[in-house]
Amino acid sequence: MSALAGEAAEFRARARREIPLLAAIVPALAGAALLTLPRARAVWSAGEFYDSDDAMRAVQLRDLLAGQAWFDMTARRLDPPDGLFMHWSRVVDTPLAALDLLFGLFLVPEMAERATRLAFPFLCLALLFALAAFAARVFADRSARFAAVWLVFLSAPMFVQFTPGRIDHHAPQILLLTATFGLVSLGLDAKRPWALAAAAAPLALSLAISLENLPFFIVALATPAILFLIEGKTAARRLLSFALGLLVFAPLTFAATVAPSRYGLSACDAYSAVHIRAVLVGALGFAALAAAAPRLDTFPRRIVGLGLVGAAALGAFLASAPHCLGDPLVALDPLLRDLWLSHVTEAKPLKAFVSDPALLVSTAAPVLLGLVAAVALAWRERGLARGRWAMLAAAILIGFTAALWQIRVFSSVTPLAMVALAGAAAALSARLAGVTPLLRWLTIGLLCLFVSPMGLALALQSEGEAAPRETVLRETRRACLAAGAFSGLAALPPARIVAPVDMGAHILAFTPHHVFAAPYHRDNRGNRLAVDAFLAEPAAAERLLRAAGAELLLWCDGGETGDALIERAPHGLAAALARGESVPFLEKIPLERSPFHVFALRPAQ
Repeated sequence: MSALAGEAAEFRARARREIPLLAAIVPALAGAALLTLPRARAVWSAGEFYDSDDAMRAVQLRDLLAGQAWFDMTARRLDPPDGLFMHWSRVVDTPLAALDLLFGLFLVPEMAERATRLAFPFLCLALLFALAAFAARVFADRSARFAAVWLVFLSAPMFVQFTPGRIDHHAPQILLLTATFGLVSLGLDAKRPWALAAAAAPLALSLAISLENLPFFIVALATPAILFLIEGKTAARRLLSFALGLLVFAPLTFAATVAPSRYGLSACDAYSAVHIRAVLVGALGFAALAAAAPRLDTFPRRIVGLGLVGAAALGAFLASAPHCLGDPLVALDPLLRDLWLSHVTEAKPLKAFVSDPALLVSTAAPVLLGLVAAVALAWRERGLARGRWAMLAAAILIGFTAALWQIRVFSSVTPLAMVALAGAAAALSARLAGVTPLLRWLTIGLLCLFVSPMGLALALQSEGEAAPRETVLRETRRACLAAGAFSGLAALPPARIVAPVDMGAHILAFTPHHVFAAPYHRDNRGNRLAVDAFLAEPAAAERLLRAAGAELLLWCDGGETGDALIERAPHGLAAALARGESVPFLEKIPLERSPFHVFALRPAQ
């Protein structure tokens, strides 16, 4: 009885110690809600979608709630007549469905979905603050937790991937990435090997959602192996714990998200046979090394052992799908890559934003500063702490390198960089121990502001500066995707629509129609049909559209890919529609208060 009383007292004492952390998280959440209030109002009042993936996720959620099978990831109204099997999974759909059903108890279905789209990113943001604080506590000390919350609040990801209405997989992926590195770092302590087994859970769940965290996870997977290489048999228990976690959670998430009929199929863009085989071979190899640790008593022997395990895992990958070793979008049609993907903002390389120095610096500089902080702390520390900071530095370096290729990676790596900067802030705070607490925390807070994405963006923004051309274009494109624009289109009888690629997901979300094209790399057939039709001269376009069974054609001036289509084919159908020319085989359908030009195909002559 006394033991239970002691545990209860310890729990109460721990809860009292956490109150200051809650006092940091709650104002951060309130500040985030206040800063994003206009967008929240637009989502609640009009059901706005600010990203195609959010619109597509809503379509997928509705299909699940309407009874579509768990393993059936087919978007049935995309690329008719058969639909398109998506590369997504049901992992993110699960909490969304739970929230929707909860809100559905007292709201009509449409408003329940909107409430879900507001609650989900807010809950994710709360969890991000908590996980950043946890990771900062593991890497540095308790004082770093507050700086981590403050720095994450000041980070761009909070306004990009955690804004109201954002229900795509990026926010959960950022959470799982942060959790994985926090747990791996904790598990490097010989007293906490269980944390490495636990780290395998968010790692495996992340892979089941998408493969975007895979470059980071290479560092997480290599860290226990490097620890074993350095320490030998004293690290065997930790390596075995990690191996057992992978052997449990990797197959579990695979079985939960991949249909049995697809167990033998390998896909480069989604968790599949090629990935699970490599993970299982590597995990079995780790377990074998841990069991053989007493005989691997020299550094060269451990190098050979780890080399064999790495070669076996890589061999399993190459034997299944060697073409997946490079670009995961290798199957994307080259013309679509040129006319669609290269114009998607988040898929552009960092150098594409040289014309916007404020964006460039505020996005890249904090990550570089986080990398410098992690390297400096690794150099300063010794033993376990050095290993932890070196691991974090390697992860940030990989993230920054990947962001040079696609800028969207910054949203994933920035929280890790903020954890490193929080560690630097804690180290500085220790040096200022003789200063009064108020002055010390004011100094730390201001320094965090100056090195944060938001602080740098505010410092570099010129007051009264004219809106850049990109901003004007973005507003023009936004008009083609606004919720109010689709009311007239939604009132038309369901039909098969050919529209620009970037509009497909919104058409599915706001209307009952089928679309051939949408911004998804697996939709080569439907996307290529739309691109070919818009590029072709009207007579050739007519033949393509009739052969595909299209019933309506939609054009919107200012669409994301419209300029590229017009520039590529000035005599093509897209250029003719943009100039307002009459096309013989098309009959315009008037829509009130809509930016769309919608045409029905006239009966064939």
